[in-house]
Amino acid sequence: MARFKEIEALYIHIPFCNRICTYCDFYKMLAKYDAKAKYIDYLIKELDLRKPYLSNIKTIYIGGGTPTSLDNDLLERLLEAIEKSVDLTKVIEYSIEANPLDLNLIKCNLLKKYHINRVSVGCQSFNKERLKFLGRIHTKTDAYDAVKNLKKSGIRNINIDLIYALPNDKFSIFKKDLKEAAKLGVNHISCYALILEEHTMLYKYYKEGKYSELDEDIQAKIYYKTNKYLAKYGYNHYEISNYARDGYESIHNLTYWNNEYYMAIGASSSYY
Repeated sequence: MARFKEIEALYIHIPFCNRICTYCDFYKMLAKYDAKAKYIDYLIKELDLRKPYLSNIKTIYIGGGTPTSLDNDLLERLLEAIEKSVDLTKVIEYSIEANPLDLNLIKCNLLKKYHINRVSVGCQSFNKERLKFLGRIHTKTDAYDAVKNLKKSGIRNINIDLIYALPNDKFSIFKKDLKEAAKLGVNHISCYALILEEHTMLYKYYKEGKYSELDEDIQAKIYYKTNKYLAKYGYNHYEISNYARDGYESIHNLTYWNNEYYMAIGASSSYY
């Protein structure tokens, strides 16, 4: 284990989702309230056990799963426990992953109340057919409302996740999603190529002959053109899948890329 003072990043995993997407291979599950409540109980105990390692935390990242799918009372219990275990005056970036459907103004105000200052919104696309293929049930309007509510609550550091390399994809199609994201005025955009993973619905479609991966050369063209396109909107390509305006790079994610120590708690998480 690294010396206490060297650990400056904390990851917390929430495995719950309200719906399982076709492509996702992260550790996740559907669960009822009682199971979620029990998980939060144990997560709080683990936080307490790890407290000696959390004295110098600079970044916190709550991922999943879908952390914002937690009922507000459970989410608040977790955020209160984090506040008791970590000196938030030292924290410069406090992130959480979110589904657009969860981000009503009440939820956004709750995040702001507990000093979360960065939200990563899993839009994936603004196109109805692309969203349907990915197993997403939110709409373009839901995504717009989510960003609007975050800004209204005072949270301005917003990331939008997008996915490309869907069947028959090409840059002229994906560009429409990029344009929508930039139009929203968010300061960070993540663009991930769709990857075929075992134990997903997408893999089942593949085995049944209902899905084939996009040609790698086409994927490369989309990637290259994305870099050039987002640069026109002021987004710097600072990491393989990530683009940010000046000063909005994800400090927490750079911890991993820079091979720095971090602590992680929750099911399936690992620390270094």
